[in-house]
Amino acid sequence: MKPVSHHARALLVLCAAATANAAEPAKKAAPPPVPTISRIEPRGVERGTEAKVMLTGANLAAITNVTFSNTNLTATVLPDAKPAGASIFVKSSGSLARGAYEFSVKSAAGESSRVRLFVDDIPQFDEAANRAAAPAIPAGFWGTLDVPGKPGQFDFFAAAGQTVVLDLATSSLGSAVKNSVLTLLDARGRVLAVNNGFDAGTEPMITFRAPATARYTARVADLLATASKDHFYRLSVGSFPVVTGVFPMSVPADSETTVELVGENIPPGSRVSVKSGQGGEVTIPIDPARFRARREVKVLVGDGRELVEIEPNDSPATATRITAPAVVNGRIGPAMSAVKEPVRAGARRAPEAQDADLFRFETKKGQRWIFETMAERLGSPVDTRIEVLHADGSPVPRVQLQAVRDSYINFRPMDANSTGVRLKNWEEMELTQFVWFNGEVGRLFRAPQGPDSDSILFSAGGKRVTYFDTTPTAHANEETCYIVEPHPPGAKLVQSGLPIFLVNHVNDDDGERKLGSDSKLHFTAPADGAYLVRVTDARGFGGSRFTYRLVAREPRPDFTVSLAGADQAINRASGKEFTLNADRADGFNGDIRVDITGVPAGFTVSTPVVIQAGHTAAKGTLNAAADAVAPAPAVWAAVKVSATAIVDGRTVTREVNNFGKPTLAEKPKVTVHLEPAAGAGRAVPGKPFEFTLTAGRRTPARLRIERNGHEDLVTFQVDNLPHGVIVDDIGLNGVLIPKGENERQIFFHAERWVPETDRLAHAIENQAGRQTSLPILVKVRRGAEQTTAR
Repeated sequence: MKPVSHHARALLVLCAAATANAAEPAKKAAPPPVPTISRIEPRGVERGTEAKVMLTGANLAAITNVTFSNTNLTATVLPDAKPAGASIFVKSSGSLARGAYEFSVKSAAGESSRVRLFVDDIPQFDEAANRAAAPAIPAGFWGTLDVPGKPGQFDFFAAAGQTVVLDLATSSLGSAVKNSVLTLLDARGRVLAVNNGFDAGTEPMITFRAPATARYTARVADLLATASKDHFYRLSVGSFPVVTGVFPMSVPADSETTVELVGENIPPGSRVSVKSGQGGEVTIPIDPARFRARREVKVLVGDGRELVEIEPNDSPATATRITAPAVVNGRIGPAMSAVKEPVRAGARRAPEAQDADLFRFETKKGQRWIFETMAERLGSPVDTRIEVLHADGSPVPRVQLQAVRDSYINFRPMDANSTGVRLKNWEEMELTQFVWFNGEVGRLFRAPQGPDSDSILFSAGGKRVTYFDTTPTAHANEETCYIVEPHPPGAKLVQSGLPIFLVNHVNDDDGERKLGSDSKLHFTAPADGAYLVRVTDARGFGGSRFTYRLVAREPRPDFTVSLAGADQAINRASGKEFTLNADRADGFNGDIRVDITGVPAGFTVSTPVVIQAGHTAAKGTLNAAADAVAPAPAVWAAVKVSATAIVDGRTVTREVNNFGKPTLAEKPKVTVHLEPAAGAGRAVPGKPFEFTLTAGRRTPARLRIERNGHEDLVTFQVDNLPHGVIVDDIGLNGVLIPKGENERQIFFHAERWVPETDRLAHAIENQAGRQTSLPILVKVRRGAEQTTAR
């Protein structure tokens, strides 16, 4: 065989390459990019007109058409399109309803995502047009807060006596503005009104009656001084009617009821008919051609009679008669007789001019009632205050509070929500004692745990609760306060030199902190006869929008419990904490026992867990053994959690959500052990360590850790101890095990008043995933001298 020449070899290589290339499929060209729209200017147009709208985005040079969600809107693409920007010419029908309409643009590459164009029935202007000339109103002004700290500003003319509404929209349009403030100024730059939230924190709105025919200025700003191209807003200015609510606020079920529209610039006698179903809420049909509305207006559908106050009812002699239980709708209106001209809605009046609504009812001695308002929860601006009075209008006493220890607030003031306070001479106070703070009654939950620590008051939802239906308020530093003891009205008290406070049946804001600024008052009739319920606005405000719903009912004590801490990852040879939260109703304050059954093999849980009387939460721990095997989800689903309590003499059981689907994780970097010190407890196989504490004394225990990668310090707390039992002598830095150490001694201290009880507790660390120890059983027992004294 002859050798292949160099040229022949090269020819063979080329042929092979050509054959391989021919075998490969041709590469597809990349598809053209789809157009995108990031912003449009202007964002709003007037219906029945034509307007040029500029689009900002990407890949817009080749767009061919525009598609709207409503056929009454059409647009053509103008020939100035560029990749980053294009313009469209929008036409709208004069019959188009006000609102937001979506549109998209298309090119050969595809269709963009949809954006919103806002259509209104008044002329729309941007900042540049307003700077050129102040337009006549009504008008809508669009602007953007794109420079930090620089407000938007618009000028307009109003005639003397004209009632003008300035309605600002931001987040409801999808804007990045979340904390807007609206300011109105006159021609000399004097501030006439400021608003940063109309009715329960909604977007700002101002209504004013122009004092003179002149030029006025509206300023729009962000309270946090944030800014961007996405911080846009719309300010609608005019004498248009805006519906903010209706009266009455509730209607009977399965009926047709006529309700009155209330709001700004609403013509007198504006009413609509609404049909209700079985319950819940029903939407009010508002004619968009006649009225504007900032939101969908609804009324409650009651399950019984829905009464309406009969004016005048400002005095005991003219009080509206009701038969309790009952629901009655009322309104705190302006008192026309005490002023020369109508009071502007929301204006403060002198005390003698304030409206008050009185309702008369009959009851028997010992009968219990709850009076509760619904106002803020239904969107009304009224801040109700309710009182129960004798038939002649005099107060009905509720309790006498005798001061037994004086004190004062130090270090810092206390706002209306704070749960912590620094009290002088706190060492001479006991937990669960009542504290009088200038008309408010709190209760001591926990003593200071160190030199830089507060006394903690009973709380719910992160806010302190108050007692005897007193109302939480703010208190100044160095304000005098007292430890007080309750006594029945009329009881003869021995004078001690400290004051005695008489608390009547009155409430402003619900002391249980569940109803916001709405009111709730518990009343037990001291004698047969007639009584009055008086409803006022706590600030002295009033107007057509200041509506409320007063419910007079018998108490229905009850409770529900929920488990927080489901679906956690449980580490082997360790545990994780869960919380049981109780929602108590209508004065039920007894113990709630929570039992947990069906926990899979290899796992240990705190059970039973008791939510102590007057408390709203208790904690437990779910632990996995070192050799635990992950159970199937069906096994976890079979775990039962139930809560049981004695309510009004009957046993009540409520089902509680379970642990969900916990997962099994590897051994953590720190394993926690809480054990008795020598001679301080005992171990029973298969059961928790037992600690026996004597009330009024200290008992040692041992806190121990196993390190598995965490070598730094570890801090701890011991959760779910009986109320009145604490970890004592913890120092400034709390309970900790320093770096390089693995155990320390701690001391449990039970206050002298702690009753005999058994309770499961556990230790939890703070640096390695909040690992918990196994539950321990803490037993509090009273010494012979305490039992004798008791």
